Amino acid sequence: MVTITPPTFIPPIGPTTSQSGDRNKGENFSKPGQLLNAMVLETKGANRFLLDISGQRLTAESQAALAPGQTLQLQVVKTTPQIELKIVTSTPDQFFGRSITLLGKNIDLTELFQAFKQQTPSPISTLPPPTRNILNNFLALQQEFLSDKNGGQVIKRLIDQLGLGFENALARGDKAAAGSSLKAALLDIANIFQNVENIAESTTRLLTIIELFQLAQLHSQSDRQFILPLPLPFIEQGYLLVKYNDGNKSGNRDSNLEKRFSLHLTMAELGNIQIDFLKTEDVLYIRFRTDSQEKADFAALYSEQLKSAVSGTGHINLSFSADAPDPIADLIQHLIPEGNSIINTKA
Repeated sequence: MVTITPPTFIPPIGPTTSQSGDRNKGENFSKPGQLLNAMVLETKGANRFLLDISGQRLTAESQAALAPGQTLQLQVVKTTPQIELKIVTSTPDQFFGRSITLLGKNIDLTELFQAFKQQTPSPISTLPPPTRNILNNFLALQQEFLSDKNGGQVIKRLIDQLGLGFENALARGDKAAAGSSLKAALLDIANIFQNVENIAESTTRLLTIIELFQLAQLHSQSDRQFILPLPLPFIEQGYLLVKYNDGNKSGNRDSNLEKRFSLHLTMAELGNIQIDFLKTEDVLYIRFRTDSQEKADFAALYSEQLKSAVSGTGHINLSFSADAPDPIADLIQHLIPEGNSIINTKA
């Protein structure tokens, strides 16, 4: 690819929520993986095009067949020595206008309840009873203590109640299933309080996170992997990735005995953590990946306690390493397909 002098500044496109106001207006492309929206304004010949990216016009070069009026989503490939962008999709409904970083934010109703309390009197009592009950039940479930006996069931109930299958339920005509989800309750609140700023912002943020996880699953290799949010208040960012390789569906007995999944987390005191699980017929392999060797060594000190806490399995093989990726950057690698490269050439 030809090296061309890039533009010196392009304002980033932030999330559709109030968080965008916190960004520095002079910010450059922050890091590889950032997503931007663009529109093709005109073709200039020789694989060169005039684009509008966040309100700034740029001439760019690409081998892709672009047409005026076409909307694009671009991913930052690298920022030095030249800024290079990759066309992720030309379809406006795939993550359009949203920040991928929202995928890692926790689904926590505390902010929404605080927004209700800021109104005098609090309007939460005026909500339709089904909507109010869904909110209260979900919040109570989030605050349950995750003991070794009920932890898995609590997490399953939280995920099931989010509404990740909301549209599918409506398409099946199952209005009861769709209407009993958190997404349905939030859509109801968004409609009722669309003119109450703090409630509308909090509701929009929560809806955006749920919808981005829906899109994450839609645009992943959905027949081989599942991406599930972890709506637990003590997790800053997190999701569960369950993978099935081709062998799991091949009918091979040995392959069917393997179970694989990974926890991708960011926690306040521990930073980035990835925990990989592989369960075979005889052995449970667990690999702890942290973002520093110091943390990996610290976790390794509790190997025996961990082994004694895990029940219902045979031999446990533990390993520890210091190569945990950022969960959101790692998720992007699963979601973003290969696309055509594009280089910004001048402002």
